[in-house]
Amino acid sequence: MLVIALMATPFASAASGDEGTDQQPERLLILPFDMVDSSLQGEMNHGPLEADVARLRRTADILRRSLGDRDEFELVDPDSVSEKIEEAASSYRYLYECNGCQIDLGKAADADLVMTGWVQKVSNLILNINATLYDVDTGQSVGGGSVDMRSNTNKSWRAAGLYLVEHAMLENYHSRQRARAAAETTATSQTGEQSEVP
Repeated sequence: MLVIALMATPFASAASGDEGTDQQPERLLILPFDMVDSSLQGEMNHGPLEADVARLRRTADILRRSLGDRDEFELVDPDSVSEKIEEAASSYRYLYECNGCQIDLGKAADADLVMTGWVQKVSNLILNINATLYDVDTGQSVGGGSVDMRSNTNKSWRAAGLYLVEHAMLENYHSRQRARAAAETTATSQTGEQSEVP
């Protein structure tokens, strides 16, 4: 049985629509996904099971294809910074929490956005897949999402991964973009009103 649940925190979501169709696509670097295995199986195996690592790689490839098909993104080839990615991976346990190295990698790849992702496995019945989008210029998170899985199968990983990128993360990303644009419009309007005061 598969149950996909969008987590309410730390990422808020909003209804999505056709976004970014009038803008140049953002150059997006997707970093390799991490496997965070705190399950008894992982402990006994001294690390993630080979089958789970294979699922992680397949799921990450599916997510890349899904994001690559969207008009608002232009995927950056990670091979252009493969040595730097390997260096970061050897220096930090996980790329999704590497003390800002993801921003450095994004800059090195001449990307506008960089995405980190990870799957956390507590047991074969408790897993979740997560992703965060960062703005390379500001270093700030600009989108993200988390989706629960209630079974450890190829089908559940694929379904959760697609829901993550096509709904949870992108709805959050576009919601933040709309909020930022509204705030900028309000600030510009207020500045204009002040300048007109005699």
